[in-house]
Amino acid sequence: MFAVALIGCDGKLIRLGPGTPNADGGADGSASDRMDGASGADAGDTGPAIDAPSGDGSPPCLHGAVAANEVLWIGDSWVLMPGLQHTAVREAARAIGAIGPSEDYVIAAAAGASMAAIANQYVTQESTATKVKILIMDGGTWDTITSGGTADSVNSAAAAFVQLLSRVATDGTVQHIIYFLMPELANIPGVTALRPLFKSACEQSSVPCHFIDLQTRWSPQYTAPGDTFPNNAGAQVLANEIWTTMQDQCIAQ
Repeated sequence: MFAVALIGCDGKLIRLGPGTPNADGGADGSASDRMDGASGADAGDTGPAIDAPSGDGSPPCLHGAVAANEVLWIGDSWVLMPGLQHTAVREAARAIGAIGPSEDYVIAAAAGASMAAIANQYVTQESTATKVKILIMDGGTWDTITSGGTADSVNSAAAAFVQLLSRVATDGTVQHIIYFLMPELANIPGVTALRPLFKSACEQSSVPCHFIDLQTRWSPQYTAPGDTFPNNAGAQVLANEIWTTMQDQCIAQ
C-alpha cells in the first residue's frame, strides 16, 4: 500500500495513515519503525513507503542545496539488490522537491566489491567535474566473505575504510557520509568484528559520518532463508533508516 504524505510547515515529509508494524508485529508509527507495508513490499509494491519525523521546533533544513548528481551511492550488492533501498530514497527526495521529478542519484556500487574497490568508486566520481557532497555507502563484508572472516581481513577492511575517510576529508567537498553495516547473517562472516571498528572510524571522522547498524533493525523476514541479500521488505527498512537519517541531519533536503 502506498503511503500518503504532505509537506509540513517545517519542510519535512509527514506520512499520514496508521502506524507501521514493528518487527514483533506491533505498531506505533514511530520514526524508527518505517516499514509501511513491509510484508506487502514483496508483493510488488515499489512505492516510497517512507515517513519522516514531524516538526520538533528546530529550524527547517536548507532546501535544494544539494543536486541529485552530487549524492553518490557506493558499495557492494547491498546497495544494488533488490534496488528498492535506492529507489525509495530517491522517490522520497522527489516527493519533497529535494531533487527534480526525473532526477536520480549517482550509483557507483558494484557486486562483490572490496572496501578498497569501494573507495575507488568514490575516487573515480570525485575526479569528475561534479564533486561529491553526500556519500551513502556500505562496505567491508566482501573482504570478510572471501577470506572466511579472518582477523586480518577485518583489520584490512577497517584500515581501508579509515583511509577512505581521510581521503574524503582531504578532498574537502563531502558534507556528510552515511554508512550502513549489514546485519549478522550466516553467509556474512565478520560483521560482529567489523562493527566496533567501523563505528569508531565514523565517530572519529572529521567529515560527519552517520553509522547505521542494521543489526538493531533486522528480522528474519527481511532475508530469504540462506540468502545473503535483503528482499524488498528488508530493502525498504534500509531505505527508511537512510531517509530518516537524511531528514534528521538535514542531509540533501
